[in-house]
Amino acid sequence: MAMRPAVLRHTIIIIVFSVVQWAFMRYILNEQLFNLTTYDRIVYFSASSFIAGFFIICALIYLVLKGNADRE
Repeated sequence: MAMRPAVLRHTIIIIVFSVVQWAFMRYILNEQLFNLTTYDRIVYFSASSFIAGFFIICALIYLVLKGNADRE
């Protein structure tokens, strides 16, 4: 059961984007670049983690549903 190259490439791009977005937000929060309060840091970290996880799960579901070459 081989994956279509375009679907695999799109999935990898979405997963890499999610991880980079999450790491960038972690860097901003750890270095305190925007002088945020503790509450704001918690909210931004939680939102960033949720969004990254949501995109990764959606990318994996997309890979499973659209990745099969023998189905339409």
